[in-house]
Amino acid sequence: MNPRSKLVLCLFSAVTLGAGLVVACNDASSASAVNVSLREFSVTADQQTVPKGTVTFHVTNTGTVPHEFLVIKTNLAPQSLPTESNGSYAENGPGTTLLDEIDEVDPGQSKDLSIALDSASYVLICNMVHQNPDGSVIAHYAQGMRTAFRVD
Repeated sequence: MNPRSKLVLCLFSAVTLGAGLVVACNDASSASAVNVSLREFSVTADQQTVPKGTVTFHVTNTGTVPHEFLVIKTNLAPQSLPTESNGSYAENGPGTTLLDEIDEVDPGQSKDLSIALDSASYVLICNMVHQNPDGSVIAHYAQGMRTAFRVD
């Protein structure tokens, strides 16, 4: 094999190997698992930041009443989301985009939510609202069931 052919073969091999490594690296970093605990009245994620790509939230209700789980894309602070008059988050209110949710997670139950997320800031909340026998309303978001989440 002449020197020019060797050079072409080496360059082709390097490019092919490099492309394979890039694909392998992207595949490995594009999936993240985040464990989330919901309980009166907090949302706790075992990671606050993950790489962009598919994120699977494994959501467990460790509380004593049903909760729900919402993923909201926003630059607002967790406590600053727009609200309804009862204190619940106003879904898709100004400066927010509700991306996906798990409607109800009963006490002791776990559910998974997989969602593709871009590099951005997010807030994870419970937006459940309960009415007490005395007529008073408890909005879980207003009670502190929210946390910041970042995708880089």
